[in-house]
Amino acid sequence: MNTAGYPGGEFRMRGLIKKYLLPSLVQMQVEKVYHLATRRKVLNIFYHGVVGNDSTMVFPRHIARGQFDQHMRYISKNFNIISLAEAFELQRQGLRPDRKTLTVSFDDGYLNNLLVALPVIEKYRIPTTFFVSGICAQNEEYMMWSDILAFLRYFTEGESLEIKGRKFVKRGKFDMVDPESNLSIFEAVKGLMYNERDEILNGLLSQSGMGTKIRDLPAEYWKLMNREQIRKLSESELVTIGSHGHLHYNLANISEEEARKEMVRSRSILSEITQNEIEFISFPDGSYNENIKKIAYESGYKGLLAVDYRCASDQNDENILNRWGVSATTTFETIAFSLNKAFIKHGF
Repeated sequence: MNTAGYPGGEFRMRGLIKKYLLPSLVQMQVEKVYHLATRRKVLNIFYHGVVGNDSTMVFPRHIARGQFDQHMRYISKNFNIISLAEAFELQRQGLRPDRKTLTVSFDDGYLNNLLVALPVIEKYRIPTTFFVSGICAQNEEYMMWSDILAFLRYFTEGESLEIKGRKFVKRGKFDMVDPESNLSIFEAVKGLMYNERDEILNGLLSQSGMGTKIRDLPAEYWKLMNREQIRKLSESELVTIGSHGHLHYNLANISEEEARKEMVRSRSILSEITQNEIEFISFPDGSYNENIKKIAYESGYKGLLAVDYRCASDQNDENILNRWGVSATTTFETIAFSLNKAFIKHGF
């Protein structure tokens, strides 16, 4: 029966494919059709957090523990897993692995990385790099700006949020937009001046009275690691700590002086905590340009992680790698297909 012409038919068809067809195809390992074209490539994948209970009804940042366990079991069985340091070495030497290879990393520095993700990582012996925002070590109650926006959207019922004269209303499951310009509230906040962002968001929390509601959400949704927890995470033989900036600013959107401060400060704080040199940085929100790369190298970083390459020099720069983000809002079977396909565009 063709459901595409019925109201919601296309949506229902996608749901049926995810629920019934993809599990059968993965069981038959059909997703490995991509292997022939990509069998000697390396793909860098990343997550944000892993939580005990599904949090995607609030925001799409964290994957549930059961599904993360599925992911790690699947990749440990089907791929060669190496550290980011090894991936950079392959890139610098112009070498290719004998089989499809993955690296795994996390961004931001959530406490759930230590409490929920690490036990699974150690269970499957997966070398993992955790890119931590330096603010984790200075303010235990700090909340990521993107989390604040997601929570504000979740608790906003039939009202708009106003930022610098723009009114943003709910659209879709996770976003709010300015109807006049179609600008996403997340994009609007990314463009705010240094220090202006936190001031505006704290004002929204205060005026709306939503701060208390947000703090009543499970801490595993938003809480970042403190100094001792970062140190404890770093002690695992499978773990490398990298920088994710200090206050998670889009580095290409702020002044070069402020961007340098973000990168230097984070590297210094994390080095002091871990008693190790911090060699890698993942650019917050994948935001960088040629000058930001130059400043990162001047700040002592030896390896840079993007999301998608943004500069003409990237393809020939042996010290930068791109990554592919793993969705927390879809099924394991969909991820299995998407991951294998991602080697084509995002692998090297």
